[in-house]
Amino acid sequence: MEDREKIRGIVTEAVTRAFNQKPEHMTCLRGETLVYKDHPRIAFRGAIDSLEAEIIVFQTITEQKGLDKLTEDLEEIIRVIRRLLRCEVSGEPVGDTKLQDLSTDELRAHSHHPSQYYGMRHFLPTHRHGEIVAYLNKLRTRARETELIAYKAFKKEDGEVEREDIITVLNRLSSLFWIMMFKYLTGKYGEN
Repeated sequence: MEDREKIRGIVTEAVTRAFNQKPEHMTCLRGETLVYKDHPRIAFRGAIDSLEAEIIVFQTITEQKGLDKLTEDLEEIIRVIRRLLRCEVSGEPVGDTKLQDLSTDELRAHSHHPSQYYGMRHFLPTHRHGEIVAYLNKLRTRARETELIAYKAFKKEDGEVEREDIITVLNRLSSLFWIMMFKYLTGKYGEN
């Protein structure tokens, strides 16, 4: 696998020099390193873009409904996923991440034990829970999809991963969307 990537890099460099410009079917991975647009890391970046776009669309709904705290919490998530993207591109570690004042361990505990923290049990979302819960559930699934794409992008041949920090934050992000559903249904965002 490593040899194939090295060869691909050499070919990419030769093609770039020959054309003296970036071919349309290629894109920058980092610096001047070009890769084909179906490269797993480029697919990951696209998934991050899609997740961010979905959150922004949802923010227009929450803002119209006067759910200011929910809109702010969504903005915090956007900042975190933008940081994930920056760290992926630069190679720097993500570091400790808190969302809604919860550490990654606390996020896991809150999502796994909602009765302890929110006074309600786990549930299966339905249309009867309304538009806000439906959209939060959609974002939860989009975060999970992004996590799986990240795993493919950072998976080594032995199944271990290069960027466990990114994958962990994405995993907790899908948990956070559960937490936000609990918060909404228990009136912590105002309307429900």
